[in-house]
This record gives sequence, C-alpha cells and structure tokens, in this order.
Amino acid sequence: VHAEGRDRGSIWQALERREVYGTTGPRILLWFDLLNPPGSSGRTLPMGSEVDMATEPIFQVRAVGSFEQLPGCPDESVQALSPERLQHLCMGECYNPSDRRRPITRIEIVRIQPQQREGEPVAPLITDPWRRFACDGDPAGCSVTFTDPDFVRSGRDTVYYARVFEAPKPGINGDNLRCERNESGECTRVHLCGAEGDDPYDDCLGEIEPRAWSSPIYTDFAGGGPIATSR
Repeated sequence: VHAEGRDRGSIWQALERREVYGTTGPRILLWFDLLNPPGSSGRTLPMGSEVDMATEPIFQVRAVGSFEQLPGCPDESVQALSPERLQHLCMGECYNPSDRRRPITRIEIVRIQPQQREGEPVAPLITDPWRRFACDGDPAGCSVTFTDPDFVRSGRDTVYYARVFEAPKPGINGDNLRCERNESGECTRVHLCGAEGDDPYDDCLGEIEPRAWSSPIYTDFAGGGPIATSR
C-alpha cells in the first residue's frame, strides 16, 4: 500500500482508496499516476483513482526493482534463532537484501473498455498488453510517460493498469510441469515435479520473471465540465 503512515488508520485509508499494488513475491516498488486530471492545478492522481475526463489522459509509471538477495540469513536472524529453527522455518535462507537492486526489464499497460450495451463482444474491449515499453536495466529503476490518443476519439470509459517485470531468475516451482518425450522430442505425457518417483526435495527450479501490477486508474469519458475525483 502507498500509505501516509504505518499506523492502522493510514493503512486502512490507503486500502479504501485502492492505492495498492501486488507482486509475485519480490519487493518491487511501483507507482502509477494520472498526470493531468482536470481541475487539479498540478495535482496528480494515483493508482486506484476515478476521474471524469474530456481530454487525453497522460500517465506515468515508475518502477524500481527489488534488492538482490544475499545467501543465508542476516545477523539479527542468526542471533535470534537457533540453526535448527532457521532451517525449519526457511531452510536457512532468510530475507537478506543486499544494497543492489535488480533491473526492471519492461513495463506493460493493459487497457480495458467496459461494455456500453448488453451483448457487446468483450474480447475486443480488452487489450493485454496495450502498450509495451522496454527498460534499459538501470538499477535506479525505469520510468515511462504515455497518453491514449484513442480516449477522446472513442468517447468510451476506459480502465488502465500497469504491469512491470524484473529480469528473469531461477524460481522455486518455476518448472513444476515435467514432460515425458518420445524419440521425436514431442511431449507425450506431463506430470508434476516432485511426484511419481521424482526427488521429493526437488525445488523444481525454472526461469521466472518476477513482476508487479498496479491497481487500475478508472477514466470515465465526459463531454464537458469534468471534475477530478479520487477514492
């Protein structure tokens, strides 16, 4: 959550205004903002906001990768718990961040236009991804600014959310479907890693792309006199 404090009230207020995002586990940092809400006098609106607009919306996404992990556990964990307890809780590998961040490789935007009439086909209204931006791998993060020139032309309410990706890395259960192949290399049968005689302690490591995705920004098309709102 993007909260103004660490107290219970601040966290609940952030949840209520939907200023939240999710990750696949790594502590990626993510911001998704509308830069030009009408009547805002320079104020931006964060993810989770609702706004009525008659002009093209301008958005900004900023993302910073999670910290690279050091092997083992930090000193405070080692001092607080016995080796047996550390092994039982986390197999000897704790959250142990270094001071170096992992690179963000790309940012994707998903655009969804709600139905305007009953029975309107849904598939053409969901564009995933709608925009894709490559990042240069700078440890300081990645930032992109973009607009939607179709917003005014279409005259439709539109929902946008951002999805960001870190560089691939081995992940537990990243390869949990195992293939039995014939002489031609075709997959003839699939079974779960760790089953049917496999090593029960196999971590099923495979390349994964850690990611984070934002709450949406809800932009409703207005013919005139729009007023920015946020919840």
